[in-house]
Amino acid sequence: MKRTLLFTCLFAWCVMWPSAAPAQSPTNAKPPTRTVERQILTSTSLPPIRIRFEHPFKYIGTQNFILYERARAEQFFFVDPDKGRRIKRMYMLQFEGYLPQVNATYDYPVAETVSIGGQTYIVNAETVPSISAVVNQNPQSDVARAVEFLRSKGYTLSDSVAYNRFVRLVDDAKRNEFIMVYIEAATSAARPDKAFSARAQKGFVVLNK
Repeated sequence: MKRTLLFTCLFAWCVMWPSAAPAQSPTNAKPPTRTVERQILTSTSLPPIRIRFEHPFKYIGTQNFILYERARAEQFFFVDPDKGRRIKRMYMLQFEGYLPQVNATYDYPVAETVSIGGQTYIVNAETVPSISAVVNQNPQSDVARAVEFLRSKGYTLSDSVAYNRFVRLVDDAKRNEFIMVYIEAATSAARPDKAFSARAQKGFVVLNK
C-alpha cells in the first residue's frame, strides 16, 4: 500500500490508498493478542514485541476498527497531558493488516531508517499545521478515528502538531505493518529537528523477550 500525502505536511499515518498486488491465501494462524500492563505493551505477533513507555506517559486505552473496508487497525494511546487534559506529547501505536479478501500489499519509499530494538524502521518527521483540516478532509481516516478517541477520553490535541513516525512491515507478504508515532504540540511551523527526533526515541524502551 503506498501512502500518499493529501496535501503538504499531512500526517504520514493517515489516509493511504493501496497498490494492487496478489495476496497470500489466508492461514489458520492464531490472531495476535495485545495487552498493556504496568506501562508495557505486549504483542504476541505481527509483530511479537514488548515496549515499555516511560513516565509521565499514561496509557488511556485502545480501539479496533476496519479502515476503509480494506484493513483491520488496532490503536494504542500513551499520553502526557497538562492539568487541563491538553496533550503536550503522546505516542500512538497502530497495528494494521489487510483483510483476507483484499489483494494488496504495503509499499513505502525508504528515505531514512533507524534501528530500534534490533529492527529496522522507516522513519520520517513533519509538522502538521491543522489537524482539524486533515480530519475534515477525510472523516473516516485513522487520524480522524484517533482524534475522536482522544476526545471521547476527555483529552484535547493541539491543532498544530509535530510528529516523528516509525514504520516497519512485519510479515514476508508485506500485508501487515506496525506504526509508532510520537506527537508534540507544535511551537512553530518548522520541520522537526534532530533534538525532536531524539526526544521521540527517549520515551520508550523495546524490551527483550
